[in-house]
Amino acid sequence: MGIIKKTVVHHWRYEDGWHDIPYVLLKDKSKPSREFREEVIGWHCWVYPTEDSEFEQWMRANCPTADISNRFNSGNPMYTVHIKDQHEMLVFSLMYTP
Repeated sequence: MGIIKKTVVHHWRYEDGWHDIPYVLLKDKSKPSREFREEVIGWHCWVYPTEDSEFEQWMRANCPTADISNRFNSGNPMYTVHIKDQHEMLVFSLMYTP
């Protein structure tokens, strides 16, 4: 019998668009250290699927507006996922989050 691998989701979180800028990166120290970035609003996570093509097909069918990017984290294949639509977030969370 082989080891049964399951899809794992890490760092599941909601981003509200506000971003803290580290003090050392501020060009003008008199400006606020927070900025609003509309493009990051939504739910984010890293996904380590059991089967890449199966995960991509499921995402295309169930979360068609989500942004998924295949990457490598220390040599391990993974996906970064960004979901903006609340309905897609609910479907994804029911399928993949504990």
